[in-house]
Amino acid sequence: DLAFTIHKRDRIAVTGPNGCGKTTLVEIIAQRQKPSAGTVTWAKGPGFIHFNDLLESLDETDTVTHAVNATGVDTLSRTATRKSVNRFLTLMQFSEMDLRQRISTLSGGQRARVALAQCLLSGASTIILDEPTNHMDITSMQVMERALNHFPGAVIVVSHDRFFIQNVATRVFQFSGAGEVRETRNVWSV
Repeated sequence: DLAFTIHKRDRIAVTGPNGCGKTTLVEIIAQRQKPSAGTVTWAKGPGFIHFNDLLESLDETDTVTHAVNATGVDTLSRTATRKSVNRFLTLMQFSEMDLRQRISTLSGGQRARVALAQCLLSGASTIILDEPTNHMDITSMQVMERALNHFPGAVIVVSHDRFFIQNVATRVFQFSGAGEVRETRNVWSV
């Protein structure tokens, strides 16, 4: 059994061995799977956005700017103007030249930064990420850490990357291989 509340500004890392249920928990939180018992209740408001969905759905023919602005037609918060989006992308370590690059030419880390920008500008109250640092370069990891730490909502991240967890998480759900889950706020013990 697992019962918990996610608060604004929580940074929850879900850790444990492969195959122990980390992704299943995230899928239940995202209401993509039903729990075997109990319920998942989201507060009223903008809800969550799943980083991995955005990463997988990037249009290879879009430019960086268009990918973020095109998402914005439907989901950008009302305060995000095109000018602020471009300024934000610069803070995400995209050069002026990068902003005109097609998604198909970007590295895995650059694509991750585009998807992260979409998440951060979406207006969602919670960002869900499943193994976001896999195949990511150091610059992209640093940008992601900094961006997630400044995000005003909650973050739920599945990760094996201890350094990333220590830099981002405020709470850790540690899965054992025996089906037990322990919550800790001491991220240094991960």
